[in-house]
Amino acid sequence: MLSAEQRHSALIDALVAAGDLRDPALIDAFRAVPRHLFVPRRGAATAHGTALDADTRPDHWLASVYTDDAIVTQIDDGDPERPRGLPTSSCSAPTVVARMLEAAELRDGHRVLEIGTGTGWNAALLAARLGDDRVVSVEIDPEVWARARKALRAAGRAPPAVLSDGAEGHPAGAPYDRTIATCAAVRVPPAWIRQTAPGGLVVLPWTAAEGAGALARLRTAGDGSASGPFLSGIGFMPLRAQRPPPEAPAAPEDAVPDETRLLPEPDPVSPLTRFASAFPITFMVPGWRMGLRHSPGIGGRSLWLASADGRSWARVVPTGAGWRAEQAGPRSLWDEVEAARARWTALGRPPLERFGLTVGADGRHRVWLDAPDGPGWPQG
Repeated sequence: MLSAEQRHSALIDALVAAGDLRDPALIDAFRAVPRHLFVPRRGAATAHGTALDADTRPDHWLASVYTDDAIVTQIDDGDPERPRGLPTSSCSAPTVVARMLEAAELRDGHRVLEIGTGTGWNAALLAARLGDDRVVSVEIDPEVWARARKALRAAGRAPPAVLSDGAEGHPAGAPYDRTIATCAAVRVPPAWIRQTAPGGLVVLPWTAAEGAGALARLRTAGDGSASGPFLSGIGFMPLRAQRPPPEAPAAPEDAVPDETRLLPEPDPVSPLTRFASAFPITFMVPGWRMGLRHSPGIGGRSLWLASADGRSWARVVPTGAGWRAEQAGPRSLWDEVEAARARWTALGRPPLERFGLTVGADGRHRVWLDAPDGPGWPQG
């Protein structure tokens, strides 16, 4: 059985070898802060749902902690009255943590605001890199906050951890050189930009729809605006103030469509399940959600789409001989999705890294291609 120290060292070596960790000072911080100190010994689970218990299966617990994957540390906000099985807090995958901190371009003397303390591991890494007094971490959940503070103390770290709504930032400590969010946002809260010094960076997972997020690095301009590129695909739990409704409106199985047509493609669903094509479609089509459902009686899966206001819906279902698209409501959602996919194709199928995001001083969001003044898609 490998020791925690051996596993920790091997994990950091792997992150360095893969190029996910490059900054020598950040590498030192990762080596100084073992991940296992921030993962609950009981009550957590792997990203695949396997329960973790350090007392009954210590080697399995330790191996899982030092696997490059997220560990779920809370379900349904810890509320047993809501048994939906929805992960609501986690210890992010080491590769993801490393990429985000590298993207922040941390320098000695920087002051950092972290949105979402979670387990406390990321806050401890920041504190090890910059100093406890240079980091403020904000957490909205009282139980998560209490556990993180306990873990930070046990690890010998003492960055201020504030119990508050991260959407409001922490104005008492502003301005910050960097704001780093460990939760996904559809709308970048104005407080994050205002509380970051001009020329500073706001690093966050941004998403236009669940399941297709991107790591954004936005540089603030000092007038309440910020702009910057997307760096890579990334998935995070949403900022609590921006959580989508528990269940998206969708067509019931017996709903009558306004329009039905057969589709010539052998599999029209795949472009919406592959990140490279799904991500641009999510921001080219405004105000919608999607999901996959099992289709009883027709032997396969169906794709459903719904507008944010619930007035329009579409679904694509297998027929045995092909696929059928159905849609209803004021918007023809499937037509919009097909048009967005055609637009992405006409642009040469640009990868995520060619897109970026600008948040104006008025709060308006715009995704752009290649440059802030390039082709763009307003986000409401």
